[in-house]
Amino acid sequence: MKNEQLFFGLTQVLRKFPKETDRVLCNFCFKPKKVTNEVMGVDNFKKSQVLISNIIVLKTTLDALPLLGKVLKDASCFLLSNVFRTVCENEDYSTIRNRICEVFDEDVLHARVPFVARTQQCFAVKAGIDGLLDIARRTFCDTSEAIHNLANKYREEFGLPNLKLSFNNKQGFYFSIPQKDAQGKLTSKFIQVVKHGNHLHCTSLELASLNVRNKSAAGECYIRTELCLEALVDAIREDVTTLTLLAEALCLLDMMVNSFAQTISSKPLDRYTRPQFTDDGPLAIDSGRHPILETIHHEFVSNGIFISEASNMLIVMGPNMSGKSTYLQQVCLTVILAQIGCYVPACFATIRIVDRIFTRMGSTDSLESNSSTFMTEMKETAFIMQNVTPRSLIVMDELGRATSSADGFSIAWSCCEKLLSIKAYTIFATHMENLSELATLYPNVRILHFDVDVLNNRLDFKVDLHTHLYFFHHQL
Repeated sequence: MKNEQLFFGLTQVLRKFPKETDRVLCNFCFKPKKVTNEVMGVDNFKKSQVLISNIIVLKTTLDALPLLGKVLKDASCFLLSNVFRTVCENEDYSTIRNRICEVFDEDVLHARVPFVARTQQCFAVKAGIDGLLDIARRTFCDTSEAIHNLANKYREEFGLPNLKLSFNNKQGFYFSIPQKDAQGKLTSKFIQVVKHGNHLHCTSLELASLNVRNKSAAGECYIRTELCLEALVDAIREDVTTLTLLAEALCLLDMMVNSFAQTISSKPLDRYTRPQFTDDGPLAIDSGRHPILETIHHEFVSNGIFISEASNMLIVMGPNMSGKSTYLQQVCLTVILAQIGCYVPACFATIRIVDRIFTRMGSTDSLESNSSTFMTEMKETAFIMQNVTPRSLIVMDELGRATSSADGFSIAWSCCEKLLSIKAYTIFATHMENLSELATLYPNVRILHFDVDVLNNRLDFKVDLHTHLYFFHHQL
């Protein structure tokens, strides 16, 4: 974030890469079936179209790679400089691009507009490689031109100067006419009239016929193009490990720039902080906030947390709607953000690196596994108890709510004692006030409470966390 030129440069360059790049590059890991006579019908061109689109996306990605190298060339960050060395300076990507350009036209690029994308896919391969492909292209161009001429004819014949010719992949070409211009001018020639906002969408028998011919010609182009690409696809698949590296690098840069850096740059300077990490130190967060809810509620109340080996269990208490569940989620999200390399929404944060985060939240059953609410709760709790380690973070919300008060209290108490013996960092939210007696037996237990006031006979939720001491008087 200190290097604004690098930040804005990466932001602009990443826009050059198609959003589907990571998914498309992974598709080359799978070997498709060869094109046979049985699948060369016009109704089976979808697979061919996807393959052509994937190679176009790959070519567009490789075309933008030199621009990424120029931006990362002078980066001092170890992570970015490593991306520059392993990806931008890798000659394998130039080799793959040269192989594609031997078959593909140089001007072919990935497009999102449906008809432009269809045209790019039909004309991806260079002319003269396949004679039947050139004939199919000619038919495609003739039908496309006939459709546009038909639209011009209807504009003049029916006095509809604002008639617009639109296209989508499902319907093909159709007419879009402003509703105010269509009053009294739509004859029986226009069929399948559908109101869409302030426009009417419709077609005609002539347009429907041309649509079928245009789609058939495009399908023939796709199938003939796939026949020309079989050798190219096999050559690309040999470098699948290189493509996987490229996909991982682009995903990493997208996460760092368009997610982490963009989030931090859009907030005031004191809203996010760089966390510190320790091996055996405390989990300490000062004025922490929920990273999602604070964007919705501008008056979000911040709360901190401090857990150490000397006090490794926090029991959070308070009435319903006081903020206990939000607080637990907030701590988990903060730890996750810190360990994946992002600044965290707090004034200060020091994080002990955790190996796992275990959560037990919610009260739902599972019809798929024939488990009641209580059974689901016990399965999840048993999994936690069997896999927890001293370096784990455990977050449990209202354990034992799915059974009777006495049984729920017994289960919650035994789980707390088990976690205390392991010395894992634990945050335990509950309504059971008797659980606070753990603090009188174990010195490493702290009790926290969300305060609620009563003003004018209405509850006033402060959503503010305080340390409370509880004293119980037992009757003999």
